[in-house]
Amino acid sequence: MTMKKTFKAIGIITVMGIMLVLAYLLGTTQAETITEVQTVTEIREVVPDGYILLHDDIVDMNTIVDFSATEYGLQLYFEDGTGYYLE
Repeated sequence: MTMKKTFKAIGIITVMGIMLVLAYLLGTTQAETITEVQTVTEIREVVPDGYILLHDDIVDMNTIVDFSATEYGLQLYFEDGTGYYLE
């Protein structure tokens, strides 16, 4: 009886060993790796909610240091010494 159990245990260990070796070989076998390179050609500007982009036709009110208003228009004076006249 003990001889059958011994052969059975040796058989199980052998089968498991073969399975482990085959699993290792299968895991290390790799197919050809294809590398694809993509380049970004579009630049997008992300602006958080609540902020306005300052383009050339928009005045940044934080840079105004003085103003003068008449019945004909409004003159704005900026920190850098320049001005802007609105009719």
